[in-house]
Amino acid sequence: MKALWPVLLGFALTACGAQVAAPGVDQLLGAPTALNVGGQVLTVGTAPAASSQGFGVKVRLASARTPLPAVRLDGVFVVSGSALWKSPLSSAGDGQGSAWGRNVSAWQPGEPVQVVVRLKDERGRVLWLRGPQTRVGQAP
Repeated sequence: MKALWPVLLGFALTACGAQVAAPGVDQLLGAPTALNVGGQVLTVGTAPAASSQGFGVKVRLASARTPLPAVRLDGVFVVSGSALWKSPLSSAGDGQGSAWGRNVSAWQPGEPVQVVVRLKDERGRVLWLRGPQTRVGQAP
């Protein structure tokens, strides 16, 4: 239980809107795979891809109802083993966003990864949402 205390405290402070440092790999992997925001359950779909030019990821929030609740995509974190890549997200609107990094050689096509997004609600609170485990695709 003592090992879980920092994780639980970090997520509790995040839910309260307190500013906390970016979480570590263990905390990211403990992020929920679904969030209830304003009575709507949110999930995230991800599409990470690598090429000789770099690494990127596209994310899309999903809910059974539309429109999506008032949340903003704020950042993306990609985890594989102990390796971590993080980036701000360029939002395409409607819960979609993407990030790209040049000269990122940490991941190769076919490698399993977990993608976690950082969201901000309408009050500025930080929320974390983890997608299902996926594999890095081949970028064009």
